[in-house]
Amino acid sequence: MGQTGRHTFVLSICAVCALAGPEAYHHPPVRAHARTSCQGHARRTCYPINSDSTETVTPGTLVFHAADSAIPYDWFTYVPESADPTERNFIWVTGLHGNLMTDDYARITAESREMAVRRSAMAEQHKLIMLVPVIPRPSTNTVYAVAFDWRVFFDSTDALVRRPDLKVNMMVDRFTEALRDHGYDVDSRVFVNGFSAGGMFAQRYAVLHPERVLAVAAGQCGGFMTLPEAFHGDTIIYEMDWPLGVHDLETLVGYGFNNEAYRSVAQFIFIGDQDTANSTVGRPGEVMRTQSQIDFLNATFGDHDPARLENQARYLIDREYDVTFRLYAGAGHGFTREMWEEMLSFFDRIREREVSLRAR
Repeated sequence: MGQTGRHTFVLSICAVCALAGPEAYHHPPVRAHARTSCQGHARRTCYPINSDSTETVTPGTLVFHAADSAIPYDWFTYVPESADPTERNFIWVTGLHGNLMTDDYARITAESREMAVRRSAMAEQHKLIMLVPVIPRPSTNTVYAVAFDWRVFFDSTDALVRRPDLKVNMMVDRFTEALRDHGYDVDSRVFVNGFSAGGMFAQRYAVLHPERVLAVAAGQCGGFMTLPEAFHGDTIIYEMDWPLGVHDLETLVGYGFNNEAYRSVAQFIFIGDQDTANSTVGRPGEVMRTQSQIDFLNATFGDHDPARLENQARYLIDREYDVTFRLYAGAGHGFTREMWEEMLSFFDRIREREVSLRAR
C-alpha cells in the first residue's frame, strides 16, 4: 500500500469473501406501515407521504415519497434511530442501479424499495441518513439516465430521463430542509455510492456537482471514470468530451467544471480483478459517444476494466486528487461483503475527519 497524505492507492491482493452483499447484514426492526399499492410489497415499511407531511422524518421508518409535479421520480428515505440530531449528520445517497430495462416504472420502484429495506441495517449501524432515488431505465427510450449518457443533457430528451442529477438535487434539498426543521444538524454535502450503473451515477454526479459531495464510493463504473480534465497529453492533445472528461461540460450543462470543489471530494474507487465482462467501453451508442473515445481509453489507460480503472485512479492520485483505489482478487461483477465493509469504513473515516475538523 502506498500513501501520500490522504491520497491512497491500494493494490494489495485480498481474498474475496463469498458474495453476500447487503443481505449478509442483520436487519434492524423497521416499523411497518401496511400499504397495498406499493408494488405489492406491504410486508415491510413503505409509507406514502405528501411533500409537506410531518412523517417525512420518522426515525426507524422507511418512508416512500411518490413522484410529484416537482420531483418526477419516486424515492425513499430512512432516518436511523442511531442518529443523534444534535451531532453532525450526513445524507447517504445509495440504491442507484440500472438492473431493469423496462417501461414498467413500478418494477424499478419495487426493486429500489427492497434495496432500501436491506440497506436500512447499514444506515443504522453507521448512523447514515439514507436516501434512495428511483431512476428509470425505460426500454423504449434508450437514453441511459443513471449512467449519464450524454443525451441526458439535451433539451430535446424526454423529461423522464433528462438530468437525473437535478432531480436527485431536489430530493436532497427537500429532505435536508425537512431534517433541519426537525432539529437535525445535517451537512450540506452528501455521501454517494453505487456499483456498475450506480457506480457510473455516483462518480459522474460528483463531477457534475462536486460542491454537493463530501465522499463518493464507486464500483466498476461501467469500466471507466469521467476524468476531471478537459484535455489529455503533452505533445498530442486529446480533447476529452463527456463522458471521458469535461471538455464540453459547459456546452452540455451551462456551467463550467469546478475543479477546486472536486479536489475536496474523497473518492473510493474499486473493482474485482475478474470483472471484465460488463464494460460499457465496447461499442459507441450506449454510454460512449464515438469509436475514437473508445480507442483513446483503451490505448491510454488499458483495454479491460480493472486495468483501466486502476490506471485512471493512479493518474488522478499522481495529480493529487483525493482518491483511494481497491482491486479485489478473484471478484467478478458483484458487490461483495468485503467491498461493502471497506466502503462503509471509508465513509466512517470521512465522517470522523469532518467532525474533527469542525471541533477545532
